Amino acid sequence: MSRFLKLMSILAIVALIAVPAFAEVQNVKVSGDIDSKAISRNQYDFSNGNSNGNAQPGTFSYNDNDTWFNTTARVQVDADLTDNVSTVVRLLNERDWGVEAPAGNTSGDTTIALDLANVKMKEIFCQPLALTIGRQNIRLGSGLVVGDPDTNDMSVNGAAFAGDLSVRKSFDAIKATLDYNPLTVDLIMAKIDSNTVGRALTTTGSRTKDDVDLYAVNAAYKFNKYNSELEGYLITKIDQSIGTTTPLKDQVNVYGIRGSLEPISKLILDAELAYQNGSYADATISRTIDREAWAGDVGAQLAVGTKWSPVLAARYSYRSGQQSPGTDADADAENYAGGQAKTNKYEAWDTMFEDQTHGIIANAIFSNNNDGVDSNGHTINVMASVVPLQDLTVAVDYYHYLLAEKWYSDNQAGSTLSNRIMNNGNTSYEVKDKTDLGDEVDVSLAYDYTEDVKLGLTAGFFLPGKAFQTNNENMASTVMADVKVSF
Repeated sequence: MSRFLKLMSILAIVALIAVPAFAEVQNVKVSGDIDSKAISRNQYDFSNGNSNGNAQPGTFSYNDNDTWFNTTARVQVDADLTDNVSTVVRLLNERDWGVEAPAGNTSGDTTIALDLANVKMKEIFCQPLALTIGRQNIRLGSGLVVGDPDTNDMSVNGAAFAGDLSVRKSFDAIKATLDYNPLTVDLIMAKIDSNTVGRALTTTGSRTKDDVDLYAVNAAYKFNKYNSELEGYLITKIDQSIGTTTPLKDQVNVYGIRGSLEPISKLILDAELAYQNGSYADATISRTIDREAWAGDVGAQLAVGTKWSPVLAARYSYRSGQQSPGTDADADAENYAGGQAKTNKYEAWDTMFEDQTHGIIANAIFSNNNDGVDSNGHTINVMASVVPLQDLTVAVDYYHYLLAEKWYSDNQAGSTLSNRIMNNGNTSYEVKDKTDLGDEVDVSLAYDYTEDVKLGLTAGFFLPGKAFQTNNENMASTVMADVKVSF
């Protein structure tokens, strides 16, 4: 009998161990969206009938005009486990039509990506503290510094050709939020890239770390008067992946302040100013130098309460640039190596993880550090929108772009021809020693077919400025139609 009881006890323990444990779920919500686009892009190299305006005789040449379709699909599950614990999981697919992922390929197409996966715990350790752990969307302020881990010009793993249209904005991060309403403080640590996990000493040098990390403190305060808010932040990006035989550490510290207010009804004013310092890693000649860069935005928006509900807006943006050989009298051939002036300071604004769009064409082309627009540029923007029919909005944006610092020349005596500036993938441009980058006009129509279905049509036109040589002066254009369904 005792043996029987012992056997039954053992079986009961095994059964208890085998039973899966489920968290208590108070509420589950499933949502998502499907966004399908037809995209046409023409002359993004600014050269009519040639994919490379600098192509030499005998090289391959083709028209850079293309039309294709793209679909982005997301499915999200939100679950509230208890009053203070909630989870979010979202799956994402971004792909161009007719392109399938081959076996073993995890870089997009029909591959499903993990877009969000986090748990949020409120009132943990103390009443105002909430922790969010896992893959999550993070956007600080206007998205000048932090908003998109790939920047808003690329997609994760090249999942779709038009990476600037990617909706992926998630970071692998831990965020602690202290809510002292009306003051909110966020403390953030994000792992941008782990590169080699468990790296040991190798033949590439003494590097034991090659990670890219982000740290941030952001404090925001909302005032009752004038519907105003004030925000300040300190952000640090540390990149230890640069260099091969001699590992280099690239560090960007950003100190910024942003504010907005509504002094009179429907007039909104906003401004942001940020400063960068730290160390710039120049892998070309294996050195680090000091950083010192600036960025600023100022804007106004007025909604007029009349027929057609017109809205008018204007904005000026500045991003500092690096003065390079050919425009710097001190940077002669003796002080020139690897395309960089041997100065002791790097002054181009680091785009970091920005999430701003200043023109749909310029955003795709001038997206890197010191390329103009997002870095090394002055941008003037004027916008107007109206609602001529119920559920239909028509908007027009005009942009004028100037380089803050001229692009570098090739150091040939008496020459005004600059080296080819690489932009938009492998496309190159011949440029002059000028600051006029160009002008862009974007026109968009948005129609709310139902509460859940939105139709859109957008056209953009970019006219290159005096900074480009004659074989790169053709207008670039794009047209995009999309249908978005949310559920």
